[in-house]
Amino acid sequence: MIERTVPYLGKLVLDRDAIVRAALRAYVECYFAELPNRLGLPSVALGNWIGDLRLGAFFNDNGCGDYEVVAWNAFGVVGLACDLGCGPIEQLGLEIDAVTGGPDDVHGAVPDLPPELESAFLLAVSMLEVGADHGEKQAGAGFWLCGDQVGGTLFLFEELSEAWGVDRLAAWGMLRGDRLPHVCGAGEIRFYPDEPEVAPIHAIIDAVTARALVGPTELTPDELATLCPKLPDPERLLHAQRKLQKAGITWPGSPEIPPE
Repeated sequence: MIERTVPYLGKLVLDRDAIVRAALRAYVECYFAELPNRLGLPSVALGNWIGDLRLGAFFNDNGCGDYEVVAWNAFGVVGLACDLGCGPIEQLGLEIDAVTGGPDDVHGAVPDLPPELESAFLLAVSMLEVGADHGEKQAGAGFWLCGDQVGGTLFLFEELSEAWGVDRLAAWGMLRGDRLPHVCGAGEIRFYPDEPEVAPIHAIIDAVTARALVGPTELTPDELATLCPKLPDPERLLHAQRKLQKAGITWPGSPEIPPE
């Protein structure tokens, strides 16, 4: 665990295991929110998950073109972020004729990246979107955490108005337990209070996340009845089932899920 202060955003506490736990919980919450319940606004609008708890990555898109990726291996975490229109050309000084469409496009976001984190970096890069005009991998800010060291442009920007995407990365240093805060834009990062009626749903999210951290798990009929009190749209249900299965979470009876 490392503490650092970032201009305009305050103190961050970065911890590899806490970030992985929070990524898993945010992913679970995202797709439980697709079911017909009263969960409300999840901390992640559009999430994706690849790999596992040892070597994996989590993609978080706000649905408006801004996103971040956190990826991890046994040694630490790499985070890359992009606000719409603020990729490496605009923010990291990448020349257009130097675009490769690969990891070199965004290496400037994580200067002095330790070689131990290369596998996590490459995994994060694999989830980045690509610029429509020049084909560059899209990330304008980044951080890395390895043992008791940190680095990246997250800690180098002096003006928040020039640090597009930094707030999305900083949120991973402002966790509350295993919960990821909402990034509201313009440097605003906050937790919204839970409505009392959704407390049972959050308790299930916590329980399922805890089980999934140990290994594959299956929802119980009681959990599903609370999460999904009325019959969901079949297409939406199938989408949630597919997404959660990627993180080792299956439905009661482990039904066969058809491929996409």
